[in-house]
Amino acid sequence: MTFTQGKTYSGFTLKVHKYIKEIGSDVYLFEHELLQCPLLAIKNNDSNKTFSAAFNTIPTDSTGVAHILEHSVLMGSKKYPIKDVFGEINKGGLTTFLNAMTGGDTTYYPFATRNLKEYYNIMDVYCDVVFNPLLERSTFEQEGWHFHQETKESKLEYQGVVYNEMKGAFSDPIRFIFHHVYAGLMPGSTYAHESGGDPKNIPDLSYEEFCTFHKDHYHPSNGMFFLYGDAKLEEELEFLQSRFLAAYKTSVPRATITEGTRPTEPVFISDSYSVDSDDLTEKTFLAVGTNISTVVEREENTAFQIIANILFNSDASPLKNSIVSSGLCKDFGGLYLATSSYRTIMLTYLVGSEAKHRDTFLKLYNDSLSEMVRNGLDPELVLSELNKFEFSFREESSKAQRGLDLIGKAMTALKYGTDPLEYLSSEKLITSLRHKALNEGYFEKLIKKYLLDNPSRVTVTLTPDPNKQAETQKVEQDRLTQANDSASPETRQQRITRTQELKAEQLEPNDAETLSLLPQLSLSDLTTNIDIHSVEPTEMFNQQVLISELPTNHISYIDIGFDISTIPVSDLPLLDIFGTIITEIGTKRLNYQQFAKEVATCTGSLSYSLTSYTKKETGATSQPVFWIHLKCLPDYLERSMALIAELFSSVSFADSGRIKEIVAREYAWAEHSVQSEGYSLPTSRVFAHLSDGGKYNEVFSGVTAYLALKDLALNYDKKEDHFLHSLKETATLLFNKKNLILSNTADRRELDLFAKTGNCIMDSLGELDITPNAVPVLNIKKHEAFITAAEVVFAVQGGNLFKDGCGYNGHFEVLKTYLSRDYLWNTVRQMGGAYGCFIQFGQLSGNLAFVSYRDPQVKKTYDAYNEVPQIVAKLDLHEKVMQQLITGTYGTFDPLLSTAAKGATARNEYLNGITPQFKQQRLEEIIATKPEDLRTFADSFAAMTENSYRSIIGNRKKIEHDSELFESFTTL
Repeated sequence: MTFTQGKTYSGFTLKVHKYIKEIGSDVYLFEHELLQCPLLAIKNNDSNKTFSAAFNTIPTDSTGVAHILEHSVLMGSKKYPIKDVFGEINKGGLTTFLNAMTGGDTTYYPFATRNLKEYYNIMDVYCDVVFNPLLERSTFEQEGWHFHQETKESKLEYQGVVYNEMKGAFSDPIRFIFHHVYAGLMPGSTYAHESGGDPKNIPDLSYEEFCTFHKDHYHPSNGMFFLYGDAKLEEELEFLQSRFLAAYKTSVPRATITEGTRPTEPVFISDSYSVDSDDLTEKTFLAVGTNISTVVEREENTAFQIIANILFNSDASPLKNSIVSSGLCKDFGGLYLATSSYRTIMLTYLVGSEAKHRDTFLKLYNDSLSEMVRNGLDPELVLSELNKFEFSFREESSKAQRGLDLIGKAMTALKYGTDPLEYLSSEKLITSLRHKALNEGYFEKLIKKYLLDNPSRVTVTLTPDPNKQAETQKVEQDRLTQANDSASPETRQQRITRTQELKAEQLEPNDAETLSLLPQLSLSDLTTNIDIHSVEPTEMFNQQVLISELPTNHISYIDIGFDISTIPVSDLPLLDIFGTIITEIGTKRLNYQQFAKEVATCTGSLSYSLTSYTKKETGATSQPVFWIHLKCLPDYLERSMALIAELFSSVSFADSGRIKEIVAREYAWAEHSVQSEGYSLPTSRVFAHLSDGGKYNEVFSGVTAYLALKDLALNYDKKEDHFLHSLKETATLLFNKKNLILSNTADRRELDLFAKTGNCIMDSLGELDITPNAVPVLNIKKHEAFITAAEVVFAVQGGNLFKDGCGYNGHFEVLKTYLSRDYLWNTVRQMGGAYGCFIQFGQLSGNLAFVSYRDPQVKKTYDAYNEVPQIVAKLDLHEKVMQQLITGTYGTFDPLLSTAAKGATARNEYLNGITPQFKQQRLEEIIATKPEDLRTFADSFAAMTENSYRSIIGNRKKIEHDSELFESFTTL
């Protein structure tokens, strides 16, 4: 169908139509004739159809009302009065993306699917939940907050999913920095408030205010709509108009952002964050935030994204090197906040510093910037970062969720009143920036104007405080005590009664009749003929290369792996820091600054990873691999290969000062990560009991690795000589032809080019005889607790379900979907208040772990895990639910992947011995699953539970309250 500018289609008037060659799409901008809401359609042949509805949700306080509402509208609507609509869709669909997100001024509801029937099904559901939600009081209490008291003897407390989520979020000191920067630079603005909700303010929100916020903000006139992919545009427009928008007879004004005031002189803010340690040395964060411009100044915006990399992130940055070498901190970095608010912000920070260094830092920051402006930026550094930025732009076309990415760009433009089509094309902008930056000193002019001559700056000092958590908890407890003491006996009893009522409601499942209202795919919509990509082992330069020929937009994704078993067990805990060092430190010819510029100039990125493979045929036997990952464009392929060959043959550890800086930096970030988001550590600890692969993962990326890095960082001067010797030994043993694995994902032309240029990699490697070392032996307690300053916990329990994977089949995958998306979702998240709970499972080892995320409970969560055998034994699901679970499980077996991820997945499956036939059989078993098939796993879960392992990380008070569950307690 041809669309004509100025004409109206199903209530939408076409304002602009343009074919944008860069994205291979026809782009249409409509405006609703009556409601004046914009609709942007990006039409092409991509089968991954994407839809999003977005609303300006402007907070006026920090109660998190927009965030709580985002959760709550998805809990049921007038047409779909189903408890937890989002959970039911997530349980049983083929969606490639399904979510809802709240930003500083916007809430949006995107989803994507390759199935046309499902596309319209979920569009109907999503539009109904946002426009016609039930918003029951119980939903507000569950998702937001409520007074929770189960008996007269138990304590009164606050509970709620968002409340606990934000308690976890506010355990991260970086969250405090961002909050203070926004509040300091934009006082009185929309962004001075915490849109996600500050835990101390969330209980101020009333149910009535919650409902009013929806009424004021979720009108179509305050919305934006986005369509992407190969669905017929005329049908999409008619669908939205006839089913939803036609019901609205008048428009309303759009909610507007409050800009606040812009500081005319520097602002200084001091605050503290919680630590569970009396050692406060070098744990202060210092940060500087500067108002730059606005989102609509696109050229300046894009320029500052590159400038941020030049100043803060490149190892060749004079600013970064002057500050790190000054000894003021363990790490220095920064970023440009280009789309988080109407005004853009440049943010830089010091990690592992002291409050007394603030003024010295500010002087060094200003002096270094002034010198860079006066003398000009290094042209090689500018060129390298321009190349790196352009590479990222080129790579966008092969992203799996390309529609979501393009919608995000267009939404930024639309919500701030500028041209969205301009934001969908970048070729001319990049060309212009390249010319200005290399020939006109454009970056230097911007640095002077906005970073040096600009008084609109805030400096934040965030110091560690071992008493803060107790003080915060006391404030909360005092508030609860006051609420309890001031309440009448009747009110107190009502709270207990209401708690029990809410628990009963949460336990009540959707009945078959209600669930049937939700549109679903049928099993006849599923096919066993899915495209399974496999690598093609190919002989090149006397070496097997695992080839994936895929359309990558001429980007080569090259993976160079080395078997880790050649490394002495004593050196494995520091293999992760070895990877960081060798991808940064340089060679005998190139110092680390020159190396950084060369990497940015000729590659899209250079990185490393550590992985353990378990061959399907050999069960517990594991092959640990150290990977170097490289991606590059064809013009730089030969140069990139030469650079990697040089790294393998002549990596230099001579710059011991730089190595010491890297160790200190990595420990600072590891410590931060452990304190705020450390759930991977107890998970690693549990799996270490269960297999060789688990032992390897624990040693090079778990608690063992963290404690080894901590010991090295805190005692570096004593350990330096031994560590430097270990680095050299590791490089010699690792970079060896005899333990090499090569993989390449690329177009045919680039694969042929690799065959001609890749031989230099072989020439750069040693030829030592291989002597595999024994698997690490670990002395780990069965049930462990790790204490941090977090406000919540991450609780893990696991064991072996199938010995060496025997007994595993596709029916189990359906059961796993039920347990993770139904049982655990309801018990640990909805009832327990955790932000999430999921299952990690190894289909080859048969090992399984339950993992909770930002969880306020300890014993209740473990009780839920231990109840699984009984739940499975009694499971008798009706046909509609089985169909739902089978469809959802099927979707996980046919995921949408980028070409790079598709190649990496095929490589990993090859190394694990997973064949297309194995996957095909699992898929057929999934589709054929019956209710009785699920119950057959009850005995396996009972045996696993009897011999399970527990590990937890997080809040001291919560863990010590249920201390009988653990044998050891370690403060991290």
